[in-house]
Amino acid sequence: MTFQHFGSGTYFRADNYYSRYYILNPMQFVQEYDKLIVKPKIYRDKRCRWSTPYDVIVNIIENQRRGVKASCGMGIWKTVKRYNDLLCMDFDDFMSGEAVAMKFLYHVKLYYERQTDIPEEWKDVWNSHGLVSHFLNDCKRFDELTEVAEVGSLRYDNVIFENGQGLSLCDTGLNTIDTTPSDTGITYALQLAREMGISDITAHYVTRPYLTRHGAGHIDNECRRNDLSTSVADDRTNHYNEHQGEFRYGMLDIEILRRRVVWDARGIDFVLDVTHCDEMDRLGEFKRYFDHVNAIDTALV
Repeated sequence: MTFQHFGSGTYFRADNYYSRYYILNPMQFVQEYDKLIVKPKIYRDKRCRWSTPYDVIVNIIENQRRGVKASCGMGIWKTVKRYNDLLCMDFDDFMSGEAVAMKFLYHVKLYYERQTDIPEEWKDVWNSHGLVSHFLNDCKRFDELTEVAEVGSLRYDNVIFENGQGLSLCDTGLNTIDTTPSDTGITYALQLAREMGISDITAHYVTRPYLTRHGAGHIDNECRRNDLSTSVADDRTNHYNEHQGEFRYGMLDIEILRRRVVWDARGIDFVLDVTHCDEMDRLGEFKRYFDHVNAIDTALV
């Protein structure tokens, strides 16, 4: 399975921690958790932002109206905007009682109805009591399966910070199809490491030897997959989907990547991990631009 709410070390029995920078989706969490072969211990910061079904539905509606496929369909941008508009609540406060939860969800629903015309085909789902009931049940399970902890109170011999998205998709403050509402480099990890008292840090930047992205939006030097190399295989985890559209490819400019990584690392020791090296041999080029490069074949990813 492809993890969205769980770290890559989960099946190695690593504990999971959702920092205050993480955006939770209780419904997605429960779906993934129930499929896990290994069930990890899960901690969370009480300040985590979290999405409601209404954030997700409006996200999908707006992208349908825009006629673009450029979203993961999880309501991330809508959640961020709602929090910026101060319509938010700590998850533990939300779980303090059914009346509190229902009142908050009512206000979130009303918030979107005041700014979005809900299409007729979505109204049954939008007004469904079953949707609310399902969400509240998943919130209860999420609450039972996670433990609140401040990051500074956690003590481990080894800590791995994980971040997603490409460096060029970093937050610009604008809700565009080219960006994600977060810092995509090591900004968050460095802040959390300081709070944990960790000073011995090595940053690992992971890339394929070519560019990829899902759906609409800019991609440099776009080309067909087979134009990169006839050895580039069809990706097993990034097929077409209704929200993000097609998986696209482009030729990677290694010098641009080097400048972006050096800027992001801010003097921290770093390694470049190049995956899918058996699909496209550019290792010599990478080594001319980077001091430390690890090569990883597709069979190992």
